[in-house]
Amino acid sequence: MTALNFSITHEGIFLATDTLVTRDGRPLTFTAKVLMLPHMDGFVTGTGSIALFQRWSHEILSEGMAHMRVLDVSTPDRLRKIWAEMSDAERDNGTSDIYHLYYDPNNDRFGGFAYRCSNDFESEPLGYGDYSKPDFGDAFPIIDFPGDLIRACRLQRFAQEKLDPDQRRQIGGQVIAYMMQRHEAEGQPMSTLMTAQVAYEFEDFDDIFLECAERIEPDDVWGSDPKTCRSPI
Repeated sequence: MTALNFSITHEGIFLATDTLVTRDGRPLTFTAKVLMLPHMDGFVTGTGSIALFQRWSHEILSEGMAHMRVLDVSTPDRLRKIWAEMSDAERDNGTSDIYHLYYDPNNDRFGGFAYRCSNDFESEPLGYGDYSKPDFGDAFPIIDFPGDLIRACRLQRFAQEKLDPDQRRQIGGQVIAYMMQRHEAEGQPMSTLMTAQVAYEFEDFDDIFLECAERIEPDDVWGSDPKTCRSPI
């Protein structure tokens, strides 16, 4: 996990990820890799371990929080605790990042924070600009939405396919594009409008879907009973 591209601008936040999840270097399933939090004017996303992203998302959804800037105060220590409790298998390749992207109504400004495993999950403020992970050579400004984000995800996949299998990040499935912008309504305080769309499907989606289906065993079917269903993590 994962192809991640986003742009923080004065006009809003524009973001895209792929949907493929792998295990042991092989396709496992597809999932959304962005948590939308309209009540907090924010997005949560990440790269690396899907387990870290999902566990952190569950924590955020399990509590009330006023705003992403407030959440930032406790995030580093809480991510360190989750990471320490995870198994080697859950940590995947050993490096993971979490990103919080948000709108600050008090300052009428979009922004973000990065929490990188390589930096002990310290809070790193993100200013206006374009961000991509993994790198894919000559980056370009994200101007057209969602076209430039699709192009970036495709270039990331091409770049990864040139690497040795043990160094490669598997990218595929679909590209989901997200957007957050200001929303004004007469008589109401400023808020945000968020959208999400399946913007692109990689050419081998059907083949990868079948490969994922073949890996599902009877015990891997997730039911509605929380006492019997297994977690995908």
